[in-house]
Amino acid sequence: MTRNTIPSIRVSAAPMLRTSIFALMLAAPFAYATGAIACPEHDKAGEHAEGQGGKAQGAALKKAKGDEKAAAAGQAVVTATGLTIEAPWSRATAAGARVAGGYLVLVNKGGEDDVLLSGSTDISEKFEVHEMAVTDGVMRMRKLDDGLPVKAGESVELKPGGYHAMFIGLKRPLKEGETFTADLVFKKAGTVPVTFAVRGIGARDAGHGDASKEHAPKEHAPTEAPKQ
Repeated sequence: MTRNTIPSIRVSAAPMLRTSIFALMLAAPFAYATGAIACPEHDKAGEHAEGQGGKAQGAALKKAKGDEKAAAAGQAVVTATGLTIEAPWSRATAAGARVAGGYLVLVNKGGEDDVLLSGSTDISEKFEVHEMAVTDGVMRMRKLDDGLPVKAGESVELKPGGYHAMFIGLKRPLKEGETFTADLVFKKAGTVPVTFAVRGIGARDAGHGDASKEHAPKEHAPTEAPKQ
């Protein structure tokens, strides 16, 4: 009887091993790129980039908050009585200064007259409403004890050289670019919080840069007009 024999096939493991290693070498960069295999160097680079990104994000957030703060200082405040307070601003002060001025525009769109009586703020000991006017050729400033009237349908501007709020007894210097809050007290509208934007020492209005210090109106300490 003839016996059928199946020839044995010997397979060497060496070529297969070499092929597997070669395949892994080709696939490794792709695996690192896709994150399938962790790479310590890439992880360190990623942590560094993430840290830098976090710092950049923090700086951007801080700037955004600053922009929002500045924007809030320039926004008009409208009361329930129809009185609008527009563009509150002040000037930066020199070190050691004891007074500063506050400026804004009051627009009364309501049906009743109102009066700005006084105010308060954390930056000074007192908040008074003053008027500067030329009397007998002399510029004089006086406190408006009865307040500043704002008639219905009219507007009043508080500006350098005219009506203004006076912050007396400053607790710290005012720096250009910062903001501070204050409460305005009206006869009809009541207490209204506003945010003042601080402009340069020689600023002439809420939207322009510094003017020449020689020509900028000077703020004076409170004085009473001489009795006639």
